[in-house]
Amino acid sequence: MNTIKEKFKAIIFDMDGTILDTEVIWSRVTREVMRQNGVVLDEHEYRAIMDSILGNDIYKTSMTFIEKFGLAVSAKDLAEQKIVLANQYFSERIEFIKGFEQFHGKLQLSNIPTGVATNAHPENLKGLSDKMEFKKFFGSNVYCIADVDFKSKPDPALFLHTAAKLGANPEECVVFEDSIAGFRAAKSAGIKCIAIKNSSNKNLLDIVDGVIDDYDQAEDAIHRLT
Repeated sequence: MNTIKEKFKAIIFDMDGTILDTEVIWSRVTREVMRQNGVVLDEHEYRAIMDSILGNDIYKTSMTFIEKFGLAVSAKDLAEQKIVLANQYFSERIEFIKGFEQFHGKLQLSNIPTGVATNAHPENLKGLSDKMEFKKFFGSNVYCIADVDFKSKPDPALFLHTAAKLGANPEECVVFEDSIAGFRAAKSAGIKCIAIKNSSNKNLLDIVDGVIDDYDQAEDAIHRLT
């Protein structure tokens, strides 16, 4: 970790799919809300849509479904339906991505500042942050699109804001991400990006600086960055 500290001043994490294994819950939420609005999605159709919008904020994803299926509902109303249902499901068991707690513990022991930069809606973020005790990992350095005038990734604003709050320049940071929107945001911000590989991004990894399956590989991945 001392070598990492010499190379980088801060580590930034996305949330959904990057530190928290929430993909299954969001799948349930999306399918149920769409069913309530008269659309039944089969697995192939759902996966094709989600692969194209992974990492976008909840309003953008809601608009995608509205336009595709001609729904008679506003993006705001559809997003709010998803937020309410998601908060119910988030009360169930949620797990960190394998190895995250151990890896983050090493960062803390080495006094390497860390923060969260997520496209999540503030209401969802608060529930998850409380449940998963983000404060003991990140202190107050937990940021979402509400902190940057709702500019969501792939806009780099959220990563740049988080880096500044952590007292680091973009080139002094590393971002862990799982979505194409996040990959592009990191690239635009001038921040090194390590991808958490999953079934939705496996063909989109050419624009990142490193790839891991889980956080057991994170320390080595950072060492390999140039």
